[in-house]
Amino acid sequence: MPGKRAVGSGGEQAGMALRLRSARGSDASAIADLHIASWRDAYRDILPAEFLASGIETQLTAHWSATLSGRRRPGAVIVAMAGRHLAGFVAAWREGVNCHVDNLHVRPGMRNAGIGRALLSFAAQRLQDQGAVTADLWVFAANQGAIRFYLSLGAEMEPPTSRQTFGQTVIDRRIYWPSITTLITACAR
Repeated sequence: MPGKRAVGSGGEQAGMALRLRSARGSDASAIADLHIASWRDAYRDILPAEFLASGIETQLTAHWSATLSGRRRPGAVIVAMAGRHLAGFVAAWREGVNCHVDNLHVRPGMRNAGIGRALLSFAAQRLQDQGAVTADLWVFAANQGAIRFYLSLGAEMEPPTSRQTFGQTVIDRRIYWPSITTLITACAR
């Protein structure tokens, strides 16, 4: 069924099957809440505590409300649903022939169950269908778990660089796949 896909045993948490579908405007609040929870968990040693405590709520809520309403950019926002609860999401945009993964987040406590891999695969396939032939994303250089995950999927990595994220100066690394097919194939393993 278009926009939906059952995730196998690697993408199940406590016996609950996941369903992948395109995000709707009504998902904006849940996506923002998950995004905030994910940042507070994964980036607590990377971003300033005061920013994570209160600075991101207004920005991410406004960001997802705007992203999921009105005219959308070419690409996809996909959610992974565990029953009626949001387990994760990915936002990927087509930039020319490139699939740029802007966000990939899985609910804390549900990581390492195949949800991120399933979301990334689904989004990459969707954008390949839209004409993308390469893929990339930016990751905090200190987020070694994410870097290991992407490298295990055949990614290549550029040297660290300083960038701005929601007003915070961070050290990022560009992760990229010269062929989106490499990413899709690796996600299927």
